[in-house]
Amino acid sequence: MSVQEIDPGRESDRICSFISRFVDGRRASGLALGLSGGLDSSVVAALAAKALGPERVHALILPERDSAKESVDDARSYAEHLGIHFRIQDLTPVLEELGCYESGASGIVRLGGASRAAVNVFPGLARKGFLANLSGGRGRRFQEFVAFYRIKHRLRMVAVYREAEEKNLAAASCANRTEYETGFFVRYGDDAGDIAPIKHLYKTQVFRLGRRLGVTDRILDKKPSPDLFAGMKDEEIIGMKYSELDSILWCRAQGFTDGEIETRTGSSRKSISYVKDIISLSSRFREPPADLME
Repeated sequence: MSVQEIDPGRESDRICSFISRFVDGRRASGLALGLSGGLDSSVVAALAAKALGPERVHALILPERDSAKESVDDARSYAEHLGIHFRIQDLTPVLEELGCYESGASGIVRLGGASRAAVNVFPGLARKGFLANLSGGRGRRFQEFVAFYRIKHRLRMVAVYREAEEKNLAAASCANRTEYETGFFVRYGDDAGDIAPIKHLYKTQVFRLGRRLGVTDRILDKKPSPDLFAGMKDEEIIGMKYSELDSILWCRAQGFTDGEIETRTGSSRKSISYVKDIISLSSRFREPPADLME
């Protein structure tokens, strides 16, 4: 059993109505978002353009030293296709000023394809790194790497909020449900925003919606990637295909037992246990800041 099917046309209309009501309710002039050239932000941009009109959508394309050139090209091309406002802003100088590229993690990334080669030789390496990232506290070198990539996500959102506040726009998060439930996001980074139009949808559902909205084949056919270090793709980092991951997540949301999930999805008990582990380990990322308010 795959994740629950959606009616892409009906879902598109529902989300567009949600966006329109929210933006108008806040008396905002439109919507601001970061456009990466990937699936999620492209779908949110298309929904916003449909809901508000392209003239009310402002996209920031925010590359930095380690971004792939094709990501920038894809984002620019898609923004032009939609007819929305867009601006390219290189974040490299700010990240340099903050010392982002001075860490040992930055040096490894600059080797070019080193992470890609390591994963080819040791297929389980990326999954172990993902679990370590969720659990935290794995030594100074590893924490340097965590800080190295998370600051990039957070700086992107800083730029989006500046754009939003200068132009009286609502800031959009492009996070999806799969990312949220597994911790495959950066707290106060790609999960931040005033509105999260696709946060209720699993990644495979976002893909179906994107096809309905006319997202270009070049973007639909790309393997999802955080585009923060060369060559690494989402499914390699997570250690599982989105189709399997979403099916397990959806079955868990329905309250099925592990045995029922195994029967319905064809996944192994080991895979089901792994998904349960990453949901548990990532729970701290979904919690609000601790406080003493009563």
